[in-house]
Amino acid sequence: MSEFDLIDALLADEPPLPSWVSMGPGDDAAVLAPPPDSEWVLSTDTLVEGRHFFAGTPPDLLAYRALAVNLSDLAAMGAAPSGFLVALVAPELDGAWCRRFSAGLRAASADSGARLVGGNLARGPLAVTVTVTGTLPRGSALLRSGAAVGDVIYVSGPIGAALAARRVLEGDAAVRAALPGMSVNEVPDALRAYLLPTARVALGAQLRGIASACIDVSDGLLADLAHICDRSSVAAQIDLESLPVKGVNPLEAVVAGDDYELLFTVPEERAMHLPDNGLALTAIGRIEHGAGVRLMAADGREVAPAERGWSHF
Repeated sequence: MSEFDLIDALLADEPPLPSWVSMGPGDDAAVLAPPPDSEWVLSTDTLVEGRHFFAGTPPDLLAYRALAVNLSDLAAMGAAPSGFLVALVAPELDGAWCRRFSAGLRAASADSGARLVGGNLARGPLAVTVTVTGTLPRGSALLRSGAAVGDVIYVSGPIGAALAARRVLEGDAAVRAALPGMSVNEVPDALRAYLLPTARVALGAQLRGIASACIDVSDGLLADLAHICDRSSVAAQIDLESLPVKGVNPLEAVVAGDDYELLFTVPEERAMHLPDNGLALTAIGRIEHGAGVRLMAADGREVAPAERGWSHF
């Protein structure tokens, strides 16, 4: 198939574009129209085979994960997703592969409002780059720099489940052998946290005007909280016993990454305004004077994990 036949396969089942897309796929660039009195929010991320996803990952699961981790960045800013672009590099492509990839994009974007507005295809080692755009009311973005002494630290859900899922994939030959045959609707529960991460888009928007700082847990809770502390010129103390952990022990969970829960700070007087949306928002510590992140055991001892989180280099 030609490059343009492959593009047609990727776009075959896309519904009509909404009115805020002046020009979508098919021209040199997409043209979007932001709502009045709003700001654009943009983010991009690349997933490389063997580094960010397992060899043999089927195209719909790959597409789902690639888009979801980018939507999580918009969630951390409090933005409403709008468009996204996909740059796909692959050694070989055919129409069936592209249609499955496209189905994964639609599944990941179904509840977010995000729409495919363009992209690129190239031949090479398998990798996917997604660029997402979103909007929010002017001046309302959730930043890493707003945390203040006394703020309560929250996380939006359990951490560690993605690490547990990765361990299953790494350690169980039968599960790895079954991976290429899985689809978005057939992923076992034990693997969903890693293969099909959830971007907390609705929660991010609800936290505007409530949270003082926010980040998504992609590199590990300790590492990501340290980013908030650095940008806000504060320190943080985390209660190890209060952490909502799933599938691994707490010291592993705080450095594991790939959880894509929102980690945010809230002034105590605003805590009563936190949304009641079915998520288990858990208070795990406080912002204090100083620098860095301290992890405290129940007996008052400071605990130091062997690692601090994920690093690309």
